[in-house]
Amino acid sequence: MRRLWPRRVKIYWDPWLNIPIIRPRQEEINLFHVLRLSEPGDARPAFRGDLERLKEALKYEFSDLAFFDKYISGKFVLLNKVPHWDLMHEVVVSGNVIGQLYYDPFREKWRFRLTYQGAYIALQLGVVETVTSQPPFYVDRVITGKSSGSARQVVVLDSKGGIRGIGEARGDNSVVIVKTFHDRALPIETSEKAASMDFVLSRNLEGLESLEEKSIKFLRRLSTRFNLKPVVSYSGGKDSLVALDLARRVFGELEVIFNDTGLELPETLKNVEEISSFYGFKVHYASAGDIFWKSVEVFGPPGKDYRWCCKVAKLTPIAKLTKAVWPSGALNIVGQRAYESLDRARSPLIWRNKWVSHMTSTTPIQYWGQLACWLYIFRYRLPYNRLYEEGFDRLGCYLCPSSALAEYREVEKLHPELWGKWWCVLEAWREKLGQPPEWSRLGLWRWLTPATAKRRITAQLENYKINWEEEYRRRLASSRVGIYPVRVSREESKLVVEFNNTIIPDHHVEILISNLVNMGFTASTSQNGVVELFKENLHVIIQGSTLTAHIVKSEHFEDLVDIIKSIYRARACVLCGSCAVWSPRRSVQLTLSGPELLVKLDDKSARVFIEVCPVSDQLVEKLVVPLILGDYKAFKRKSRRRPELAVTPASS
Repeated sequence: MRRLWPRRVKIYWDPWLNIPIIRPRQEEINLFHVLRLSEPGDARPAFRGDLERLKEALKYEFSDLAFFDKYISGKFVLLNKVPHWDLMHEVVVSGNVIGQLYYDPFREKWRFRLTYQGAYIALQLGVVETVTSQPPFYVDRVITGKSSGSARQVVVLDSKGGIRGIGEARGDNSVVIVKTFHDRALPIETSEKAASMDFVLSRNLEGLESLEEKSIKFLRRLSTRFNLKPVVSYSGGKDSLVALDLARRVFGELEVIFNDTGLELPETLKNVEEISSFYGFKVHYASAGDIFWKSVEVFGPPGKDYRWCCKVAKLTPIAKLTKAVWPSGALNIVGQRAYESLDRARSPLIWRNKWVSHMTSTTPIQYWGQLACWLYIFRYRLPYNRLYEEGFDRLGCYLCPSSALAEYREVEKLHPELWGKWWCVLEAWREKLGQPPEWSRLGLWRWLTPATAKRRITAQLENYKINWEEEYRRRLASSRVGIYPVRVSREESKLVVEFNNTIIPDHHVEILISNLVNMGFTASTSQNGVVELFKENLHVIIQGSTLTAHIVKSEHFEDLVDIIKSIYRARACVLCGSCAVWSPRRSVQLTLSGPELLVKLDDKSARVFIEVCPVSDQLVEKLVVPLILGDYKAFKRKSRRRPELAVTPASS
C-alpha cells in the first residue's frame, strides 16, 4: 500500500482482555498485536447507531443476524473510516478487520462485505453460505450452481476448501465474484471476551494520562510565550470538547467561540448550551443568520469545488466577531487533529489563518487519535453531542457538500423537516438546470465541475451526460444575477463577449464607475449608454449586451476579469460584508447596488476588495470565466490574481 499520510495512528490489541490499547508500556508491547488498519488508522468506538446500521447490513447480506449474535454482540467494536465514493468503515472485532460497512446509494442501503479474516471466522462459525468452483478466480466472473439459501453474499471456495473471494448471489441461481483475496493472513486469536467502554478506559488510563500530560505541558508553554487572552473555538464536536477541557485545566477561566452557520442541527445547538452551563463559560456566537438561504438564490447549491457557503456563513461571521471582541488578537485553541485530513496532517502546531490573521491558533490534540479522544471524554464524563450515539461521523452544516449521502440519510431520518427544506431548494434548482431526479437523489449537485467522483457516479446512470457549459448558463440565468456569456469571439488582441441581456443596468452605472476609478481604472460614459474603461494595455467598451475588450498583452486579461467581477458584484451582492471586513477600515459601504468604495485604494487593497467577495471568488471565477475561456478549469489558470492578506508569523 502506497504511504500517503506523514503520520498514522497505531492502535494495539490485547488478545487476552480483547480490547484496544492506545499506548502500551514498552515492556508489554510484544504481548499485543498492532491492528492492521488502512491509513491513517484513526479508528473510533462504534456507538448504538453504528451497531444498528451494522445489524441492518448483515441482515441484508446474510438474511439473518447469526454472525452478529455469535461473534460481534457484546464485544468492543471499532470503526475505521476508509476512502470510498460514499462512506465506508473497516469493522474491527476481537482485533480483526472482519469486513467493510459501507453505504450503497443506488440501493439506498447499508451493506457489508467480508474480508478474508471475516470470511474465515464466519466459516468457522458456520454462519455464511459458500459456493465452490475451479480457478481462475477474478472479479465479475459468474459462477453457476449457487448453494441453496437466501443470502446475498457468499464465500467463494476452491476445490480444496480454500477461501478465494466473495460472491454476490443473483436471481438466476448464479454468483458473480465481487472481491478476490490476495492477502490471506489468518485472523489473530483472542479470548473473545466482551468489554465495555468503562473497562477499556480502565486499561488505558496510563496511556491516556501520558497524552494529557504532553498536551497540558504544551499549553502551559504557550501561556508563557504569548501574552494573549485564551479563547476556544467550539464546534459541538468531540475534538473541540477535548481541546476545551484541556485548555480549562491550564488557563482556568475561558471564553468560547461558536460559529452558528444557520445550518447546525438542533442537537449541536443544545450541546453548546450544555457546555456553557457545564463550565460556566461565556459563549460568543458568530452568527450567520439566514445568509445561506438568501445566498443560495444567487449562487445555486454549493459544491465541494464551489465553496461560496464557507465565505458567507463561516469565515465572514467569525472575522467580524473576533475583530470586534479581540481586536488586538487572542490565543485561539481549536480541536484540530492530524488524522482528519492530509492538509491538517501537514499543519504546524501554531499558525495564523489568513482570514483571521489577528488570532494566533493552536491545537493541543494534533496527535491524538479518535479513540484517545473518546476515552478522555468518558473518563471525565464530559457532555458530548448526542448525535454521535446516532452514528454521526462528522458534525457541522447538515447539508455540507462534503458530506456523504449516507450522512444525508441520517439527517433526513432524524430531522425530516430540516432536510425537507433543503430538498425543496435542491428540487427547484434541479428543474431550473434541466437535470434528472438523480441530480438530487444521488447528490450530483455536490460538484459544480465534471469532477472525477461525479463522473464515477454518472457512469452508472443510463443516458446521463454532463454538459457543464449548459449547466453554468442555466445557473446564471436562473439566479438573481440574470446575465451570462452567450457567444465569445477572438481576433488577435480583440475579445468580444456577447451576453444574454444588458450588461450594466442604468442604476448600477454610477457606483460601478466610481468603484473602478477607485481601483485604478480610467472611465468614461456617453449619452447613448456606452461605457469605456481603460487601464494600461486594456481598453474595454461596454454597450448594451456586448463587451469588447482590446487586450495588448495577455496578462492584462486579468484586468478584464476585475471589470467583470465588479459588474457581477453590483448585480449579485448578498450583503455578507466580506469586503468591508477585510478592506481598509471605513473604505467600503454596502448598498443595494453592491459594495461602494469610499476612497481610492492602492493595488494591494484593491486586490483584497475584489477577491474576498464570494461573487468574485466563486461565482465569476467558477462560472463566468470558464464560459468565456471555454474551460471549466479556468479558475486554476496561472495568471489568476490572489489577494495578499496580511499574516504575521505565529511566533511573533
